[in-house]
Formats: sequence, C-alpha cells, structure tokens
Amino acid sequence: MSTVLVVDDDSSIRQILREFIELEGHRVLEAADATSARRAMAQEPVDLVFLDVLMAGESGTSFCHAIKDDPECRGIKVILLTGFDGERAWQQGLRSGADIFVVKPVNRERIKVLLKELLSPESPA
Repeated sequence: MSTVLVVDDDSSIRQILREFIELEGHRVLEAADATSARRAMAQEPVDLVFLDVLMAGESGTSFCHAIKDDPECRGIKVILLTGFDGERAWQQGLRSGADIFVVKPVNRERIKVLLKELLSPESPA
C-alpha cells in the first residue's frame, strides 16, 4: 500500500480523489495548499502527490519544482492537475518536473491507470 498526498484548494476535488485512490487500496493524506502539503510530507513519507496547479499562495508548479529539486523528495511521483488544456499550461507543467500532467476533470478509470503506472515496482524513480 502506497501513501498518496492530494493537494488541492477545492475540498470537493480532494474528496473525489480520496475516494478513487482509496478504492485502489492506497492511503490518502490531504492538504489544501503547498504549506499544508509540506507539513504533511515532513511528518510522513509519501509515494505520490496529486497537485493542483492553481492554488492560493504557492502555485502547484512551484511546489512541484521544489519537490523535484529536493534530493530527499525527488523520487516522489507528481501528477499535476489543471483545469486548463492549452499549450502554455502543458509547457509549464513539463518545466516543473511533474511526472504526468492531467487536465481535470478526471474519472476513476484514469486515476486507476495513473496509480498503477506510477506506483508499480517497475516504474522508474
């Protein structure tokens, strides 16, 4: 069982993701912003982060960059979530170091595939 951190300022998005992820047998932590996410990550290790791009305070892309720049965290997989589906958004997501960039809304089947792909033992760190 892996631990997944869901970071989104929208509580309904966090709840939906929590339900989908728990149905796949993983443990879920939640945070409404990057500051809360940092606290959660300092208290216990996580294997994967679902991270909203646009949040109050630090953006998801900035926080993703920080995760991937930290030698102790760079092995954590990051899925950036956004409501924008444009070339600029995709480029920004890729530059942040995210493993995958996903446009909302997401469905249960998509979450299932992402979890399997990123949390399988064969997945590159």
